[in-house]
This record gives sequence, C-alpha cells and structure tokens, in this order.
Amino acid sequence: MKKEIIGLSFVSMAILAGCGSNTESQEVETTAEHKLIEDELGREVEIPSEIDQVVMGSILPYFSTWFVATNSTDEIVGMHPNSYNAAINSILKEISPAVADANTSFVKNGEVNVETLMQLNPDVYFERANEEMSVQKVEETGIPTVALDTATRTDNPLDNFERWVSITGEITGTSDRPDQIIEEGRQAQAEVDEGLEGVSEEEKPSVMLLQYHSENEISVGGVNHHGNRWINATGGQDVAEGDINGIKEVNMEQVYNWDPDIIYITNFTETQPEDLYDNVFRGQDWSDVTAVREQQVYKIPLGIYRWMPPSGDAPLMLKWMAQKNHPERFEYSIEEEIKTYYDKFYDYDISDEQIYDVLNPSSEAAKY
Repeated sequence: MKKEIIGLSFVSMAILAGCGSNTESQEVETTAEHKLIEDELGREVEIPSEIDQVVMGSILPYFSTWFVATNSTDEIVGMHPNSYNAAINSILKEISPAVADANTSFVKNGEVNVETLMQLNPDVYFERANEEMSVQKVEETGIPTVALDTATRTDNPLDNFERWVSITGEITGTSDRPDQIIEEGRQAQAEVDEGLEGVSEEEKPSVMLLQYHSENEISVGGVNHHGNRWINATGGQDVAEGDINGIKEVNMEQVYNWDPDIIYITNFTETQPEDLYDNVFRGQDWSDVTAVREQQVYKIPLGIYRWMPPSGDAPLMLKWMAQKNHPERFEYSIEEEIKTYYDKFYDYDISDEQIYDVLNPSSEAAKY
C-alpha cells in the first residue's frame, strides 16, 4: 500500500458495522504491526497495519469499493473472474490500469483454490459473508479473511456501499475519501427525494429489472434484491415486488401479466435493449410489452463497476434511474453529472466518448 494511504497507527480505532441510525461502533486494537477489526460476520480479524496485497473472492463489486476508499488498485493482486471481466470492460482500467494485472486463477469452477490463492501471498482476503465455507477454508491457511455482507440491512440502496467503504477506510487507515463519497450519496438521495416530492402512486412507472436473460432464461429481481431498492428509491413501482423474493426465473406469460412501463437490463446478461426491440430471442415475443413498444428499455450503466450492485458510482445510479423514471422532474444532464463526479472523486477528466461507453455498456462485460 502506498505510504501516503496507509500509515502506522498506535491508537484505538472504531469500525462501522452499519450506516445512519443503524451504525454501531466497536473499539478495535491497533499496534505498529497489526490491527484488530470486526468484519460483517461479527468475527474479530487480525490484519497487518500496512497492506500491500489484497485479493477479492466472490464479493464481486468490492474491488470498486477498495478503489474508491484508497484511490488505488495497485494492491489488488487477485479478484474473481466475474469481477475481473467487469473491470477490464470498464473505464476503471483507464483510470487505474493496475487493475488489469489482477490474477483470477485462484477461482476454479466457481470455488476458491487455496493453494493457488496462497501463491498470491495476500495480506488480506475479502469474501462474501454468506460464503462461510470459503471464509473458513481461507482462514485456515492463516490468510486474514474479512467477510462482507451483501444483504442490505435497510431500504436505503446505498446501505451496502456505505458500510463497505467505511470498513475499507478503517482497514486502510483512510477516512476523508470514504466520508466524502458517503456524503455525496446522501446528497444525491436528498436531491432525488426532493424531485419526487408529491409524486402519487399512479404517477410512478411500473418497472421490471431483468437480471439474467437468454433464449432459455428470463430471471427477474424482486424484493430483497438490490434492484428493488433502486426502483423504490427513484420513484418506480417494482412489478415483481409482490411475486418474487430475490431473483426468480419467470416465463413470458408472467411478463405479459406485469406489462412493465420500463425494463432495466443488468450487466450480468449480454442482452441489450435492441435485442428486445428486434425480438431476436426464439420463443419470446416481446413486441406487445409496453416498455418494448414504447422503447423504454435501458441497459444499466457500467462505470468503474456495474451500477446495479453497490459500486463507487452509486450516487450516479440514483440520479440516472430517477431521470429515466421521471424525466420531467429531473432535467440535469447525466453526462455532466458523470463528468463532475469523476473529476471530483477519481481525479479523472472523462471524455465524452468514455461517458457514452459508461451509459451504453457492451455485452462483453457480462462474459466470463
């Protein structure tokens, strides 16, 4: 880790386990060589005070959180292949080219190969909290393993990101950047809330989030899915809210029954809006769905990471989706919002062509 990012500390530190009114503090010990932190499984993990090499497992969006907190990807020596594919098909590889050097070979058939992981010699390994077997397997090697919870603990779509960036700040000894970007997100939500003031339920568009899609699958997100929180926070009505918990495969009859006004397509599928407009999928007729007929199908952007899960661009996701759901209420230029945000938080002068690519991601980002 760059010395200006992580210094040695000899004082007690507090680590955030939540955000807003749900934030809890716990004192953790710090010495010249190590610090003791509490992860999101409630485990005490001893990590080096100076961190030069980190690896991210199936906590797919986390590499972007690391970058946001530290302004560096130099320390990321390994990441999940799915994360890596998103990274090299994103603008992050232009902002911080070191991300392309990350190794993915420690993941074999979707599982962590500890022998390969140990060869990367990470100071810290990050994993999803619900992958407890992987957490235990890696921890048994002696590699400090930090578990992060992907479950959002409130209705706030920024909840995960706020928790992760705060914990990363504690781990790395940075605080200014995490604090600033958390405040930016809260200001964005306040701006969206103000713009939506007075919107009735009847004025809210019906929205469907297409998570995975192919000729053989139509999988949609519902309650307890991150897309549901984005939709609710930006003035939409999630058509799947009463029918689906998490992600579930559905058929075209269900889509016809919902008949959404707007469809959002994630970057976990190669499907593009034009594929639905052109009805290219055999056995699926999308032509009578209102969102398709009115050409209100949108591919969710991909900036430094996919915008649907928690990412460093989370405040921009709020503004983008709010404008799509209620264009008459949000007249700002999303291109200018992106330009300002990238300059402020990433110290990067993003070009008009790059902004276009962020807002119109290729299908390559879904391949791995």
